[in-house]
Amino acid sequence: MPDVRHDSSITEFQQKRGGDSAAFFVPFLTPDMTLLDVGCGPGTITAALAGIVGMAIGVDIESNAIAAALRLATGAGLANLAFVEADMTALPFEDETFDAVFFHAVLYHQSEATLRRALAEARRVLKPGGLLGTRDADVGGNILHPELDGVRLALDLWQRWYEHDDPKALRFGRRQSSILRAHEFTPVWAGASYVNHSADAASRAEAVADARRSLLGLAPQLQSKALATDDEVQAALAGWDAWGRDPDAVYFRCRCECVARKD
Repeated sequence: MPDVRHDSSITEFQQKRGGDSAAFFVPFLTPDMTLLDVGCGPGTITAALAGIVGMAIGVDIESNAIAAALRLATGAGLANLAFVEADMTALPFEDETFDAVFFHAVLYHQSEATLRRALAEARRVLKPGGLLGTRDADVGGNILHPELDGVRLALDLWQRWYEHDDPKALRFGRRQSSILRAHEFTPVWAGASYVNHSADAASRAEAVADARRSLLGLAPQLQSKALATDDEVQAALAGWDAWGRDPDAVYFRCRCECVARKD
């Protein structure tokens, strides 16, 4: 099973991420820092961080994500923003190059072996005293109302797509401090925040549109791997449609956050 999975629907969703996703890390950053954003996707977070640090470099293994990031960089015209297609388990940088390394919604998806290699590479390219920031999912903290079977099924289909071998992976977020400590980092801060998909009618409509686009994009792959049936996909789509019609519907996705230091 490949450790990283992207398709156009996932990349389109990632393009809506921005500075809020890294807000917890900002107080630890200074204008003289060089920062690496690992698994940068289309680069929106990297671009936001470039406005805070001296140099921000994003890396991603997926060529379509880097192509989107390079288009963003060209449009932004930031001299201190760069993107490189690279594998996070074999970073093309010298030892002790960066003051800070950032992972957003990346580590949660990885096998234990890939996680170990990725964190070892992050540690290698960090300077002594450098900082690691991680923000990742924890399904146990998600808040959904009404708890419709179709929406629950949709969330389950997305989990099947990543095919987690370890049930604990679904609660990766809350374990970030202990995981980083086990990989020779020293946690210095931990917290959590929510991605709000239901602030108002417009955001609920956008959430439904995103969910439909993602499910329809992933459906052929799910079905080809016998991870879902067409009936399940249709039930999930109907669930999101019903959720979107409820004016009091809420969906808050939990994201746990951690900052650790390389001693």
